[in-house]
Amino acid sequence: MNNLDKPIPPLTKIMNKDPDLKDIKYGLIVIDPTQEGDMINILHFVGYWDKPTKKDADSLREELMVDEEFGLTEIAHRLDILPAPDYIVKEYVKELTDE
Repeated sequence: MNNLDKPIPPLTKIMNKDPDLKDIKYGLIVIDPTQEGDMINILHFVGYWDKPTKKDADSLREELMVDEEFGLTEIAHRLDILPAPDYIVKEYVKELTDE
């Protein structure tokens, strides 16, 4: 029996296997170290269920450099990618789950 012979599970069953957004415990934030002023803007946030690795940060940088959807391709080389503090992760999770 190959994969084509197996019945396809309903989409809801597939989605229920995915981790829940409220369970995100870690994050990476992207900031511009050349930004002036007292407040630093978070240009991008990525949430993770498991602690992100250097490979995750490298993949994020690569994506920011090539994907124009983020609007950061011109400056991606100079951006800092940092672990998000717990309070920032909690705030983003709250925003994502309060729909």
